Amino acid sequence: MSWLSTLPALLVAVAVVLLPGAAVAWFLGFRRSSLLGFAPLFSLSIAGVAAVIAPLAGINWNVWVIVAATVLVSAAAYAASRTAWVRRQVPAAEPRDSWTVLGATAAAIAVGGFLTARRVIQLVGAPDNISQRYDNVFHLNAVRFVLDTGNASSLNLGSMAGGTGGLSSVYPAEWHSLAALVTQMTGAAVPVSVNVVNLVASAVIWPISVVFLMRVVAGPRPIGLLAAGIASAGLMAFPYLLLVWGPLFPNLLSVSALPAGIAAVILVCRLAPTLQEPTVRAWPALVLGMPGLALSHMSAVNALLAFSAPILVWKLVLHVRGLIRSKASIARFGIAAGVTVAGLVVAYVAWEKLRPAAYSGWTPHQTVAGSIGEVLANAPLKTDVAVAISLLAVIGIVRIIRQRTQVWLLGCYLVAGFLYVVDAGFKAGWARAFFTGTWYQDTNRLAAYVPIFAVVLAAVGMLAVADVAKSAFGGIVSKLPRSTAAGARTTAVAGLAGTVIAGVVLTWATQTGPVRDYVASGQVFYERDTKDSILSSDEYALLDRIDAQVPEDAVIAVNPWNGGALAYAFADRKVLEFHMSQPETKSMRVVAESLAEAGTSAAVCDAVRETKVSYALDFGTQYLLNHPESKTFPGLQNLTSSNAVELVDQQGDAKLFKVVACS
Repeated sequence: MSWLSTLPALLVAVAVVLLPGAAVAWFLGFRRSSLLGFAPLFSLSIAGVAAVIAPLAGINWNVWVIVAATVLVSAAAYAASRTAWVRRQVPAAEPRDSWTVLGATAAAIAVGGFLTARRVIQLVGAPDNISQRYDNVFHLNAVRFVLDTGNASSLNLGSMAGGTGGLSSVYPAEWHSLAALVTQMTGAAVPVSVNVVNLVASAVIWPISVVFLMRVVAGPRPIGLLAAGIASAGLMAFPYLLLVWGPLFPNLLSVSALPAGIAAVILVCRLAPTLQEPTVRAWPALVLGMPGLALSHMSAVNALLAFSAPILVWKLVLHVRGLIRSKASIARFGIAAGVTVAGLVVAYVAWEKLRPAAYSGWTPHQTVAGSIGEVLANAPLKTDVAVAISLLAVIGIVRIIRQRTQVWLLGCYLVAGFLYVVDAGFKAGWARAFFTGTWYQDTNRLAAYVPIFAVVLAAVGMLAVADVAKSAFGGIVSKLPRSTAAGARTTAVAGLAGTVIAGVVLTWATQTGPVRDYVASGQVFYERDTKDSILSSDEYALLDRIDAQVPEDAVIAVNPWNGGALAYAFADRKVLEFHMSQPETKSMRVVAESLAEAGTSAAVCDAVRETKVSYALDFGTQYLLNHPESKTFPGLQNLTSSNAVELVDQQGDAKLFKVVACS
């Protein structure tokens, strides 16, 4: 299967993550760079909230749910923006980014997106390959569950794996709902839709969001925007790490849009030096963006809290300094203090409550000093140093310190680095649990946040290098015997040439080191016939035929540890166990242990009838992780010699049986 054949699915996915949010952003009054920057985040919010509301209204998940939600939210945004009070808050003549700046932004996104897409395609291989790792059994089946039930709500997705209502059924479903929508609209197989959504998150949402953050932080200069776009594709910690580890696809989606959420906080605090959106527009952007982050993955809300802290502290310092200079009354100081205390309480409660159950299965892999070095070198988890981006980021740090502007950006970087260091270098204890428990104390998840700020700092560093080069070149040009107009043209041409050359050099420097090597080493997790894969080529082939062999209402007994559970995702046929961590009933355990004995055991037949099992898959003894629990399904092995079943289909060692006993 070729990636070109996925073009319809790609276009649908891009449209879903851009058009709804762009429409709402337009009616809120955003234009050009801001409209483009907020479009993906707003789209995620619209789709995520619509998915929660639809089943409450008895409506199945489909594209018209998003269309209707977009129309309603756009109408509300338009009505709010046209009120007299709001119009008074907006300047009569708003400064807008020039079309040149928007063009530079689009070019930066296009270059960064192309470079990222190229690496993601290399990592995945064929578009119908799957990540053969633990979490993906759940994710693939959850996409099918959305299609099967018509319910894409984050309040319901956990019920697939045994949730019985309330919090046990809650699981962030945004990513799964998008993949389901792609399959629904194009007929693409679930694995293809999954890879398409991941490609769009990595190569569309991520570069748009991080380039927009760069625009908000450091201004509209094309070389800085281009550097941010290129650098966004040059760090293995994001997006490539989350495509390999886990895989953590919902986290991937949430982190890809997080820079736009941070940009909204900056705009609310009015700390952007050259992009001043009115507060009546910035606040709705922040509020509207929150559901998109939360429903992609709740940990993104905690991340936004953490990274907003330096921004808010800086804003508080500026506010208090203004109060002191204006000799404000004690009451105004009291108000500031009260708001600060209330904010701290709310943040603390949110930080404590918006987290999963305590988990400490992953341990530190580094010393504290070593983990600090990994942050500075953009070399998490003992990977190779990202030399170019790290050097530019250091230059960017020096520039910010010398100019004493955007110091809060360094604070954000320090927070991201601190969270990583705590998890990578601290021993188990209260500090590690308190600061990183939201992320299961998993260093991989925390590593993915550092690139957000490393990319922006590297782009600021590129601006510093460009300024030095411009100054040197300007001195040379000024000594030439030319007219002012000729000198200006020469400077403009040289600036364009310098930007292109810098872009080419930065592309080469970032795409030939750690990212290339990491992608090459990660390809094994998407390959079919390795010693660790849960699906072989033979099993793929058998799964492709199951829908023609097994009735729609049948239930298949499977061992989820050897890939059998994926019959649900691939063939839309119910399986007895959807995931490795699914709670089992007593009857499910009897089938797992003794199905082969159904022909001679009344107790096993009772379990078969209760579970409604009528088919069984034997995918052999190659198990994911070789976990001890994988060997607790002896009733589904060596079924060829059992008189309880008969062979229906076989591809290599992969076998499909029909249960003939207990009729």
